Amino acid sequence: MSSSTHSQSLIPQPGLLAEPGRSAHYLEMNLHPDADAAEICAALDRARQSRPEVYIAVAFGADAWQRLQPAWHPVDLQSFGELRGNNSYTMPATQRDVFFWIHGEDQGEVMNAVLQVHEAMRDVAATLLDLNGFKNREARDLTGFVDGTANPKGDKRLDAAVIPEGETGAGGSYVFSQKWRHHLQAFNQLSVHEQEQVIGRTKQDNVELEGDAMPPTSHVSRTDVKIDGVGQKIYRRSTPYGGAEEHGLYFLAFACNLRRISVQLERMLGNSGDGYSDHLMKYSTALTGAYWFMPSQSDLNALLIRR
Repeated sequence: MSSSTHSQSLIPQPGLLAEPGRSAHYLEMNLHPDADAAEICAALDRARQSRPEVYIAVAFGADAWQRLQPAWHPVDLQSFGELRGNNSYTMPATQRDVFFWIHGEDQGEVMNAVLQVHEAMRDVAATLLDLNGFKNREARDLTGFVDGTANPKGDKRLDAAVIPEGETGAGGSYVFSQKWRHHLQAFNQLSVHEQEQVIGRTKQDNVELEGDAMPPTSHVSRTDVKIDGVGQKIYRRSTPYGGAEEHGLYFLAFACNLRRISVQLERMLGNSGDGYSDHLMKYSTALTGAYWFMPSQSDLNALLIRR
């Protein structure tokens, strides 16, 4: 599957592949129970109106999609449920109804788009997460390690991120979001070698550890997964966030099916049978968790225009 061979109906919403997106903003909302579908769709249509140099993508939780589009439902779409690991680690569930991913290169333009979205949605939804993110020059996380190195490249990004032709919701993506709070004081007390053992890559040169040098508890080991010989690649668009007191990573991933995401989460938690958990979770705590469906551009248009 490549962008050049996609039919019009399989084109993802704009911005999916637009990297790096040095400024990002994330809004998670719950729809008001008394707002009717036509009112919500009209608000969504106003919210997503194009702005120069900014991408505004919208995705839906399972309940919200059923509420707005009961005629069809992506096969894998479900609400995220709390996950508990064998080693006392927990990933909480904070499933909401609507997710806006707003990103571009200029923070001021992104903020103008955020205000547009909020103004459009304020009468039909409550904003429960309002978070800005950023990319630094080398795309390093606040831990100092490069983030997203294992992302697929070129057209392989579409293979990993986009529901294929012939499946319900083709051209759209399953999305997973998670806000992680880093404990940098504890992490930075480790030696560089110890940090590299936690991550699974060298810090300065960003080279993956190999052989016996790669601990089974490293983040790379837990998230590099094959099933029946097929790599379970996902497409990450995460960014650091925060200020002096609270800071971390807003993890944002797109996948052609939810299994690619869930298998990585279970391996991080130590639930995969080998008993190993991800030692990065000693130094970062998950605060939120949600699954979303980001429909293709044509499916989103059909949803909003028909109302």
